[in-house]
Amino acid sequence: MQIEWAPLNVPMRRRLETLATALWMWLILFGELGMLISYFLMLIYGNLFIKTLCLIYGYFIYTDRKITLNGGRGQGAKWWRDLFWWRLYQSYFPAKLHKTVDLDPNRNYLFACFPHGVLGLGAFINFATNATGFHDKFPGLRSRPVTLNFHFVIPFFRELLLGWGLVSANSDSILSLLKASNSPNHPLNADGFTGNCVAIVVGGAAESLHCRPNNYTLVLRKRKGFCKLAIRAGTPLLPVMTFGEVDLFDQPPNPPGSRLRRFQEFVKNTTGIAPAAFVGRGFFQYSYGLIPRRKPLNTVVGAPVEVEQVDNPTNEQVDEVHDRFCRALNELFETHKSRFIADHKNVKLVLE
Repeated sequence: MQIEWAPLNVPMRRRLETLATALWMWLILFGELGMLISYFLMLIYGNLFIKTLCLIYGYFIYTDRKITLNGGRGQGAKWWRDLFWWRLYQSYFPAKLHKTVDLDPNRNYLFACFPHGVLGLGAFINFATNATGFHDKFPGLRSRPVTLNFHFVIPFFRELLLGWGLVSANSDSILSLLKASNSPNHPLNADGFTGNCVAIVVGGAAESLHCRPNNYTLVLRKRKGFCKLAIRAGTPLLPVMTFGEVDLFDQPPNPPGSRLRRFQEFVKNTTGIAPAAFVGRGFFQYSYGLIPRRKPLNTVVGAPVEVEQVDNPTNEQVDEVHDRFCRALNELFETHKSRFIADHKNVKLVLE
């Protein structure tokens, strides 16, 4: 394989953008394991003071374990979400957030985000940081991304997640945010916000196995739990599409039934983690590596799909909302793909 090396005269700003993105990839791919090992090494081999701190922190994690099931820590830490690191990360692609309608800040919303891609980079940069101006576009609303609950038991890493404003993907956690009061006088709204935008990447690990350039295959046909949550809360559903998410990495061919795909699905079904065999670029060359390629990310937030509140919706009611959402998502994709996809006439949205 011929390696395409990066030129030596790259501006310092672009070097810093690449560094910021590489550090984020390291944090997401290896940070949890590294922090877990570090914690136990300090607990076992540290001096008495370090061991005592580790025990106190471990007890804190245990007593604080339900925080992510009850809405987390609000919007998170403003300084962490505003960090210059995220501005560099955002400008690397660059990533942009586009709205199609204004949203009432006195309501809560469920953002259903697509596609997952390899790591859901678009959802992260738009809804876990303030780098793309979420609060300017949707004043009065908090962005609250969700992730799997097991991430919140990892020492140190959990604090980063809570600082980003993330909460557990547990249904009770999501419902607590969707049903939260919109009164400005409510204690939970003392931060100046009155509404929650809960952002969930619906396709999850299964969808990452489809990720390759110009392949907008979404795992959605059987994913209806998010619709049921919206109905139970009486919360509008918003389709969110990140154009360019699938262009950041390549993958070797893994059609259904192939040996690679069977192995990937076995690992996914066993651990909940899809081992996507992705290939990006390196720091000094563009041919292979773990850094995403420098491709534009354009996240478009569609119009709300209104739902009627029902405490215990029937399958028929869930199916009806799901059908309306699928149509809205397809319309959003077809309306905007010519703006953000070069070969848009040959790119279709496929729902599996």
